[in-house]
Amino acid sequence: MRQLELWIGLVELKPFDRKAYGAAGAFTSIVTWASDLEGFRRKADAIAATLGMYVADVEDAEALAARAERWMMTEEIDDMVLRAKSNPNAIVYGTFHCYPFDAA
Repeated sequence: MRQLELWIGLVELKPFDRKAYGAAGAFTSIVTWASDLEGFRRKADAIAATLGMYVADVEDAEALAARAERWMMTEEIDDMVLRAKSNPNAIVYGTFHCYPFDAA
C-alpha cells in the first residue's frame, strides 16, 4: 500500500432529503489523508454520510503536493490543510457552494 499523504479534491454532494436540506446539492473542497483516489473517495463518502448526504461526483482529486506545485492555495484551503496536517483521521471540508436545482 502506498504512503498516506494529504489529498484535495472538489466533491459534489447531494442530500438524501432535499426538502430538509433546502437545495439540490452542493460543491465543496475536501482535504484528507489518502494514498490514492479510491481512498480519497471513501473518506468523502464517510463525511458525506455524517451530513445526511452522498457523494455524486469527485473532480480533480490529487495529492496536495501535486496541486501546490501548480496552483496558489486560497486562505481557506491553507486553513483546511493546517487543520488536517496534525490529525491522520481528519476529513476537512470547506465552504458549501449550494445549488437550488439540478440542470436538465
